[in-house]
Amino acid sequence: MFDKFKGYLPYLGAFLLFIVLSFVYFSPVLEGKKLPQLDNTHAKAMSKELVDFEKQTGKKAMWTNTMFGGMPAYQIKGDASKNVFSYLNKATRFGLPYETVAIVFLYMLGFYLLLLSMKVDHWLCVIGAIAFAFGSYNLIIIIAGHITKTYAIALMAPVIAGVLFAYNRNRFIGGVITAVALGMEIAYNHVQITYYLAFMVGFIVLSRLVYAIKEKAIKPFAHTTGILVIAAMLAVLPNITNLLTTYEYGQESIRGASELTPKEGQKEHSGLDVDYAFGWSYGLHETLTLLMPNVVGGESAGLANSEDAMKHVDPRLKEYVGQSSQYWGGRIFTSGPVYAGALICFLFFIGAFYYKGKERWWLIGITVFSLMLAWGKNFPAFNYFMFYNFPLYNKFRTVEMALVLASMAMPLLGFLGLKTILDKPETLKKDSKWFAIAFALTGGVSLILALFPTSFYSFLSPMEAENFGGMIKQGGENAQMYDLLVSNLIAARQVLLTADAWRSFVFILLGSASIWFFVQGKLQKRYVMWGLALIVFIDLWGVSKRYLNNDDFVSKSKARQELAQSKADKAILKDKDDYYRVFPIYRDPFKDGFTPYWHKSVGGFHGAKLRRYQDVADRYLMNDWQELMKVLQTAQTPGELEEAMENMPALNMMNTKYIIYNPGADPIFNPSYMGNAWFVKNIREVANPDEEIAAIGTTDLRTTAVVEQRFVDKVKGYSTDSVMGQIQLTSYSPDYLIFESNAPQEQFAVFSDVYYDKGWKAYIDGDEVDIIRANYLLRGLMIPEGRHDIEFRFKPQSFVIGQTLAAISSIIILLLIAVAVYMARKNQTN
Repeated sequence: MFDKFKGYLPYLGAFLLFIVLSFVYFSPVLEGKKLPQLDNTHAKAMSKELVDFEKQTGKKAMWTNTMFGGMPAYQIKGDASKNVFSYLNKATRFGLPYETVAIVFLYMLGFYLLLLSMKVDHWLCVIGAIAFAFGSYNLIIIIAGHITKTYAIALMAPVIAGVLFAYNRNRFIGGVITAVALGMEIAYNHVQITYYLAFMVGFIVLSRLVYAIKEKAIKPFAHTTGILVIAAMLAVLPNITNLLTTYEYGQESIRGASELTPKEGQKEHSGLDVDYAFGWSYGLHETLTLLMPNVVGGESAGLANSEDAMKHVDPRLKEYVGQSSQYWGGRIFTSGPVYAGALICFLFFIGAFYYKGKERWWLIGITVFSLMLAWGKNFPAFNYFMFYNFPLYNKFRTVEMALVLASMAMPLLGFLGLKTILDKPETLKKDSKWFAIAFALTGGVSLILALFPTSFYSFLSPMEAENFGGMIKQGGENAQMYDLLVSNLIAARQVLLTADAWRSFVFILLGSASIWFFVQGKLQKRYVMWGLALIVFIDLWGVSKRYLNNDDFVSKSKARQELAQSKADKAILKDKDDYYRVFPIYRDPFKDGFTPYWHKSVGGFHGAKLRRYQDVADRYLMNDWQELMKVLQTAQTPGELEEAMENMPALNMMNTKYIIYNPGADPIFNPSYMGNAWFVKNIREVANPDEEIAAIGTTDLRTTAVVEQRFVDKVKGYSTDSVMGQIQLTSYSPDYLIFESNAPQEQFAVFSDVYYDKGWKAYIDGDEVDIIRANYLLRGLMIPEGRHDIEFRFKPQSFVIGQTLAAISSIIILLLIAVAVYMARKNQTN
């Protein structure tokens, strides 16, 4: 019994080590401190209405009105109650702090299990797990608050472990592992990471197909692949609620097609705008950040943060140069580079040259492929083809994210290569030229850039090069000043690259030398492993601490201040109306993730707004924002501001009651807001969506509703001399609105809620009626004469079907897990 337990000790030791390392890295959490994470803060703000509603009623709302005039709640806070994988995800976090410690722990545990499944030496598995977990991108996205992304990345390795286990060892157990790991990965609902993971699995399957053809083993390949397909289906089914509703919503969001005619020169497609999608493209020259983090300056922070860099700046120019960004690559800004590790890059080439297993070519292929995807607009021939032709690819943005594939493939191939050398040192002895080439491609490149940095890089961003170049060409005294400024800026940034180039060179030299001495019989294996572990740890821990360290943590009280009520918030919240909207103009209202915490905002922060809302925002609301800012700066009397607001039909039809121009001041009341609902006298018929959106700006929306041709039959001939009676909101819930109308004649009502026909149903006195789209964005109803109760309920059929399928398939998954555990124990006994 003791001997059996003793055999588990190394695994238990690794498990505890991962927990300890995770807590050490995030040690301030032990003091009760919090890590401010902007996107996570936005998520809390966006979901507050839903959380509060659930606390008050015990019900889960399917819709929220806190952003963009309304959107489905499952895009912000999904209901995972029928998904077994959500419970498994919670269990595998072992109660560790969700937003910090648990993430890094699962990074390490997942990669450790992947290497173990490939029969890599136990302690090499531990080193590899550390190497993967502390890659800079994995830590940078934590401080950014991309929490679901981090967990999706952490589960990529177990998914690949299941796929490889199926092909290499036992197809049934591998299939179960794949189903469970993939199901857990999908449950974190970061579709883009899952999409990239599908590319990696695709490379594996294609690679195995080639080997199957070569070895004339098509039948076993087909059987295993079939089981993996079934595993993928089983992984999807408990997640089907999120997937169905997200797919359905995606068709209506900015990731779907617009009904408007494309602008001249714009290619029609169903997806994001191409410039938006490729906004964060990795520069070709930035690729070397995998080897040296500060190749293009690291992060978008001021040069003043680097004492070493500022030592090389003329004292007269220190203030200006200090304010300039360290980063000079092509992106708008960055929180840091994707750094794989100097020694990891060297080991990657060792794996590429010396490892001869079946994983070699797909690992090389997926690494190159991920680089090509990450280059985005900087590799247009490939990426524009992908954008316009490859299924679903144009639904995603921030293409640099594709480097998560390289960040996993590089250490995996690297440690497979290291295992090859450590197990069979004669492999290197027989053919040492590839070892020299691997050193030249990594250590050699680092040394060259350390010695001759300006021979390869300009150290100026494209915009800086254009602006400074034009000023210098003008000649005169100013030209001399700008020339001096440029030379000092280059000198400061050059220091950052040079320091990291030397740093990488030293780590590669030490690591490669220890391997060489081992092969020559001058160093024992255990010392090599301990030495490499130390190099990997110091290297990656050190770089990651540049971008996420103890100084980033704050006390809980300070963290709460991010969402504290301002003077404007407090004044608005005195209004006891159940439902109106607020327009914050002191920041970009369409990238504002704070206002929804306290109010129902006209704007908001989300990567998948409704396409119709975005169309109206682009055409009207953006201009309204700019116009309000302009009038506030120039208006001499309150009447000028009121007149400006009166001429903002889109803003007013969205029930915008208050405008926040300064959080520290009282809000501005908008006397032109139209309320929750209003009767109109006339219907303006238009032929198509282009005319419909254009008509918003040329129609008195208080008296006339704009209706597109496809809905006209339902309001044909409607017109009245005057509006009589009233309609008002009597009960508000996020996904259930009740209005009361009382009028002496049939009238058409416009409601200030966005039109979304994938779940919203309308009822008059309990009988379902058709919702008519009005004013391009809103809902309209024909209301009979007399007194009536009007209800709007949001119950998407996709959600109901999804929950049923999820519950049934979750039971099947639990049974499969039980069978797999039984078989594994039986095999151990035998």
